[in-house]
Amino acid sequence: MRKLATAAFSFSAAIFLSRYILPYNWLPFCSAAAAVISIGGLLLAGYARLRFFIILLSLTAGFIWSWAYTAIFIKPSWTLDGQSSAVHANVSDYPHERTRGYRVDVTIRENGRPPVGARLYYNKETALEPGDVIVFTANFKRTDGISDGERFDPLSSRGAFLSAFVTGNIEITGHERGISSLPLALSRRIADMAAEIFPDDVSPFMQALIIGNQDELNRDPGLSSALSASGIIHVVAISGTHVAFLMGFLGIVIKNKRLLAFLGVPVLLLFMAMTGFTPSVSRSVIMQIFLICAPIWRRESDGITSLSASMLVLLAVNPYACASVGLQLSFSATLGIILFTTRINAGVTDRLRGMKIYKRKLPKAIIIFVVCSLSTTVGALVFTMPLTVIHFGYVSLIAPVTNLLTLWAVSLAFPLGLAVCILGFIYAPLAAIAAYPVVLAVRYLIFTAQTLASVPYSVIYSANSHIIFWLVYIYIIFITLPLMRARPRQYIYPACIAIVLLVAVILAFPFLPGAGDSSVTVLDVGQGLSTVMTSGRHTAVVDCGSISGENAGAVTHGFLLNDARTEIDLLILTHFHEDHINGVEFLLGRISVGALAIPDPEGSFLAEDIIELARKQGTDIIYVTETMRVTLGEMEIIIYPPMGSGDQNERGLAILALGGVSALITGDMNSQIERSLLRSIDLPKVDLLVVGHHGSKNSTSDELLAAIAPDIAVISVGYNTFGHPASETLERLRNHSVTIYRTDEAGNVTIRGR
Repeated sequence: MRKLATAAFSFSAAIFLSRYILPYNWLPFCSAAAAVISIGGLLLAGYARLRFFIILLSLTAGFIWSWAYTAIFIKPSWTLDGQSSAVHANVSDYPHERTRGYRVDVTIRENGRPPVGARLYYNKETALEPGDVIVFTANFKRTDGISDGERFDPLSSRGAFLSAFVTGNIEITGHERGISSLPLALSRRIADMAAEIFPDDVSPFMQALIIGNQDELNRDPGLSSALSASGIIHVVAISGTHVAFLMGFLGIVIKNKRLLAFLGVPVLLLFMAMTGFTPSVSRSVIMQIFLICAPIWRRESDGITSLSASMLVLLAVNPYACASVGLQLSFSATLGIILFTTRINAGVTDRLRGMKIYKRKLPKAIIIFVVCSLSTTVGALVFTMPLTVIHFGYVSLIAPVTNLLTLWAVSLAFPLGLAVCILGFIYAPLAAIAAYPVVLAVRYLIFTAQTLASVPYSVIYSANSHIIFWLVYIYIIFITLPLMRARPRQYIYPACIAIVLLVAVILAFPFLPGAGDSSVTVLDVGQGLSTVMTSGRHTAVVDCGSISGENAGAVTHGFLLNDARTEIDLLILTHFHEDHINGVEFLLGRISVGALAIPDPEGSFLAEDIIELARKQGTDIIYVTETMRVTLGEMEIIIYPPMGSGDQNERGLAILALGGVSALITGDMNSQIERSLLRSIDLPKVDLLVVGHHGSKNSTSDELLAAIAPDIAVISVGYNTFGHPASETLERLRNHSVTIYRTDEAGNVTIRGR
């Protein structure tokens, strides 16, 4: 069994290397190198030789399969990248409503190409369901990277290797009925039943908990943020936890192992299909199938072997699944639980066994529950904590407490909530009564998450580099001590030191160098603009959009979180073109915004959507019709009203920041409007100019450069067909001795001052 685990881990490692590190064209050479190196195993003897052969040959197989999978199934679809084409496709899921428009997953079927998964984005509501055959014209973009092996999008982990942006109407030409659409139909029915049975404050949570439908839950950013900060967002992201609860419930009902396997396997497969074959759920289901079938095959139920084999199967089906953050966290949590939870639980229990209180029945049950919950949480955190820091930029310190207080509620709400929904199909009034305990449990869970998330310093952010050093210290100590076979008592002093260091880092963070500085950061959002201005703990954002495939809202949100900023004092939109505002709704949905400053929208549909969402979130709306001054900590922000009329670019706002660092942002103003601005306002010399209109030849005039004499100019630009930045603009900047930075070359550009 361990041989299989070794082979599976090695194969999976090759897949991860080929997707994250090695360029696609290198893979044949890497596989050949691994095969050649394996010959060196002949120099070894016994089990060492066998293990060496298994590892190297499994690496060879992983490199070959990663290269072959891309060449056979993915590469033919690259011809659509950057093209506008009419294609035929089969709808493979139900549509999901976005903040603006809709999305749906489809399988494109064109003659001469293998079927390829795609995510379809469209604005006009269309009644689609799984199995529909459709024809549409769309602009296509690859999701697996901008060049071979450079990077890839998490969409590819779900088998969607193209993004398709519909440019016309979607025509339904037929419907192919198949058994594959039945689980999705059942999932949809259960979601509708949950919405009918459970009250409005509980229904969104239950839909996410039972079948992973987070559409309604995401409309409440406050609750989503509380679940994340309290460390239990995983309970609404369908994963191995839900599969474990499901199998635990079946195990209670079905005692016979053979009958459990006979009934459990189809139930697991149905659940996997209902949740859309997400990588994390698929991994967990495959592992559970191995575990419950092991006794039938007269094999030992080995957790490590089942875990590694499940990863092997999943990556063999789709090597790109390794991009799934959910899969990485699910695998890491399960591995930590297998390796550490039992040991931690046994060690603590042995220490408590001699206590008098442990001999009493009720206290003993409570102690066992607490110890099991904490040991499971700690085991899961061992490997998931570094991943959380890498992917999300924070660590929830309150997570162990939250999990301890809410684990019972989740374990009750999931199986009982699913049973209540099934009962609803039989007799809805009875189901509504039976749902009462679930409602109480969920309300308790939500209250607990919101309360603990509000605790000061419940979350620490990796923007504080001292936190990284603290985490490194934790891992070094608690890896070294077991290797030294330290006694339990010897863990006390390092643990106390770790707590003292953490408190010192947290309390010192507001006084660390730079925490009170003013700064202006032009974010790398591709062909668009998003600028963050800070002064101490105060934050303003100017524009948030991109048309080159980047999610400017996600980029901005991530940047703010990494800097431990959980709210925006002022969000300013210069004008209402997509490359400046199409990430705003994402941002509004995930972070608190105090005020929104905008020019007159004059009937812009994009503006109306943003204004409506901002009002729902309690954000103040400010229409800038005259010069407006805002104090942001030690920085003063001056917002100038539009200086022209006609095109949106001519009706945009200009922003001047004064303080520790001075900067001018002109949006997409052309040279004519710049001259109007200069005639109306006596602009001072500035440290930074955020170059207008992404470096267009019609902006950043000599007159403007002479008036403000910037030291640094930052051009926010990405892949585009407009010729940005223009050579004429670059030449004008050089003539005025301005240092030039481009976000497509330098990434995020931050200018700091005092």
